[in-house]
Amino acid sequence: MVVGLEAWPANIDYSKQSIEIPGTKTEGQSGIWKSAVFDVEKLTAPDEPKTLTQLFDDSVARHPNRSLFLRRGLNPPSSLNAEPTFSNTLIPTTYAQVQTRRNNLGSALLALEREGRLRSNATSSASPLEITHPGIPHYGNANRAKAGARRGWAVGIWSKNREEWQVVDLACQAYGLVGVSLYETLGPDVAKYITNHCPLSIIFASANHIPSLLKIAPECPTLRVVVSMDNLASAEHNVLSEWASSVGVELLNLEELEKWGQQGDVATAPGPIKGIPEEEELDRGRIVTISYTSGTTGDPKGVVLTNANLVYAAISNAKGNDSALVGREWTYMSYLPLSHIYERFLHIVVMYGDGTIGFTTGDILRLMEDAQLIKPHFMAGVPRVYNRIHAAVKTQMAAGGLKGALLTKAVNTKLANWRETGSVTHAVYDALVFRKIRALLGGNLIFMCSGAAPLTADVHEMLKICFSCDVVQGFGMTETVGTCSRGMGTDIGAVGTTGQIQPCNELKLVDVAEMGYTSKDSPNPRGEVCLRGLNITPGYLHNPKATAETIDKDGWMHTGDIGEMDSAGRLKIVDRLKNVVKLSQGEYVALEKLESVYALDPLFATLLVHGDSTRSHLIALAVLDPIQAASLVSSVLGKNVTPTELKALEELVQDKKVRKAVLKGLGRKAKQQKLNGFETIKGIHLTLEPFPEDVLTPTFKIKRNVAAKRFSKEIDAAYAESESGGVL
Repeated sequence: MVVGLEAWPANIDYSKQSIEIPGTKTEGQSGIWKSAVFDVEKLTAPDEPKTLTQLFDDSVARHPNRSLFLRRGLNPPSSLNAEPTFSNTLIPTTYAQVQTRRNNLGSALLALEREGRLRSNATSSASPLEITHPGIPHYGNANRAKAGARRGWAVGIWSKNREEWQVVDLACQAYGLVGVSLYETLGPDVAKYITNHCPLSIIFASANHIPSLLKIAPECPTLRVVVSMDNLASAEHNVLSEWASSVGVELLNLEELEKWGQQGDVATAPGPIKGIPEEEELDRGRIVTISYTSGTTGDPKGVVLTNANLVYAAISNAKGNDSALVGREWTYMSYLPLSHIYERFLHIVVMYGDGTIGFTTGDILRLMEDAQLIKPHFMAGVPRVYNRIHAAVKTQMAAGGLKGALLTKAVNTKLANWRETGSVTHAVYDALVFRKIRALLGGNLIFMCSGAAPLTADVHEMLKICFSCDVVQGFGMTETVGTCSRGMGTDIGAVGTTGQIQPCNELKLVDVAEMGYTSKDSPNPRGEVCLRGLNITPGYLHNPKATAETIDKDGWMHTGDIGEMDSAGRLKIVDRLKNVVKLSQGEYVALEKLESVYALDPLFATLLVHGDSTRSHLIALAVLDPIQAASLVSSVLGKNVTPTELKALEELVQDKKVRKAVLKGLGRKAKQQKLNGFETIKGIHLTLEPFPEDVLTPTFKIKRNVAAKRFSKEIDAAYAESESGGVL
């Protein structure tokens, strides 16, 4: 059997990708669907890993000297007070080197517990609290000591994507601890909430987050240790250490912890305690992480995920890949936040597939610069990132002249070839046109995937044409370890869908009759997507109410997403229960679906469509692209202003004539897409100021309730203008 990446079967039947199990259909719901390509038994075969630690150690054994991580080096500061800059060299770390770091750090973590340095006066326990959940095996009150230390307690991580993030998480996996990520961009209030909710006694943080942690420490009674992932200058360390001590926290250094962990009296072997059979079984089923949802509503929920959940999700995604990616050295570019489960499980897939992870600088504006150094074969993204690529290409196509005409001809020719033959290459146009576009992302891309929200068919196909590679959509959520279904890159019919059901789970569609979605719909059944399987969370930490609302008595998780299964067994997400509003005249409107249509206009950097049950029409909040905004202002107002003159542009786009032009453009788009009249935007607020971070999730979804409160004045003004006769 094949362990690691596996290509799609050569004789695959695209018309039969998922199958509805006979005899499972009941009134009010579809039958149960499962993968027709790979059986679940393939995931649980004896040779496959059963825990994350086994998965990683098996990869180390196969390729100990292969690079697991690549990171950009730093140039020394040009002056005493200057910040260091990134160099154009990549520094590798091998699988074996990471394994050593993991073992050293894991040993040190157990030693900290053994010495009582993580104990809190806030609990009656003499040790950090073990994280437990009903029905999930845990170490229990006896908590067999490993090297004299208790296990099952949580370890926080607060930093952008970097090698040390994974070293900490791998150590937690191998030493019986629970990894918990704090979102890089959501700020100290969310960090405080997670620290207290979990609770956390120790947090690893990059230097920039340490002051924030020390500020909230007096309100986090279980927090005892903060570990700097960066080597602090002596003066900086002294100041922070004194501050930490004053709030009852010990400040440590990651490098020093690793050195301590390799000492003979501290070093401890990874994995379950040897010679105790029940330890192996417990390790397979235990909680390995609490992944807090970034959430578009309310406080984040702590999603409980087990070793088995993550392992089977990763193996499912490794079964079925472009054959060009299999059996070779390959690199994945990491820039989506590791605090989100989507990026996190992709890292596990890379390790399982013996690949290399190239870390970017973390600056989205330098993504292309990073890609040209890392030269990835595989990258993941979300629609907001891919939509900007699509918009840039469409702008060039519309620019006119020889270059615009050549690009248009090249795109249309390749698009026709793809739709007819499934080929995404063209000898002439790839050399003349698309070689330069491919080079923007390093020139080596074989595979691109999209998740977090639906990707439109136009964008999906444009990516395939421009980068001459497989592009697939997947569907998943934190509660499913980021996966549930996934497309095949060579399947022409998969465009606009999220593909076949993954072998790790089953799916059914439950009627939502009040919204017009039923399992009896023609030509395809539709309804709320419900899932169960090896990758599905057992529930939410300390939240039995939310668990019961999400997972029913038969083990089906209700996602809140509306799906459709086509005749080939491919899933398409068509709506979202929470993103549907009922207008005052009784019409239901799918806001996210409309945003995916309107936001393809290159004019918009971000677009929020807003509806209200007390109103009869929709309005929008739009963040404009400066280049496109400058062109718009010039054509509408006859005033020349450069894209860099942001203050002047911001004033000019407030002109009523500009709003009128934008709304007319949106109206044309609505007619082209055959939208209903009530789906047309009637009022709009324009700005060049990006939405603040607290309005967006780490995967760039808009938190509608937060946005509605933050921009209440702008929303009211847009409605007032549209209801008084508008600008049209």
